[in-house]
Amino acid sequence: MSTLLKRALKISLVPAIIMVAGKALGIFVISAIHNFPIEVGNDISGFFSTQIYFQDEVVTYFVNSLSDFTMLISLAVPTIYLITKTALFQSTLQNPKTIVKVTKFNMLKWITRDDTTFLMIFVWSAFLWLTAAIVIKNVLLDRTYSWIGIVAGILVLFVGLGALKTFEVQVNKVYPNSNKYY
Repeated sequence: MSTLLKRALKISLVPAIIMVAGKALGIFVISAIHNFPIEVGNDISGFFSTQIYFQDEVVTYFVNSLSDFTMLISLAVPTIYLITKTALFQSTLQNPKTIVKVTKFNMLKWITRDDTTFLMIFVWSAFLWLTAAIVIKNVLLDRTYSWIGIVAGILVLFVGLGALKTFEVQVNKVYPNSNKYY
């Protein structure tokens, strides 16, 4: 197995765990807050043999919607953090004004190391894209509120643009732009 693949698999463990934990935590916390009774059953005919059942369709719709939103946000926050940190770090290397602004907001310790790689941002973005696809599929199947699908689409658009910008910065490190005249 190649080193890059091993590293990608190692990086992908955390977002995978967060994705599953966000959905499960969303289901159980929302059920506990609203005192919805949960029934766990086994259905051999389905893709997953263990199923979670609620008392009626309205409760199922509500819990599924908010657990989808919890799963989406639990992946979106770290992904946006990684992209923002990398963008600020690259901007401070290229623009002294950014260093002054970062120092003014006392965020210098936050961005002093470039420990975020494009591979990490790509893996986190891919998991966010997968989560957004699941949420949008649930919206189209009328299992989740429409506004959650819209939020998922907007988040994926901005994260995709951020990942693309990070990729552009990484490529410019390897292949510097020859059109710049100093």
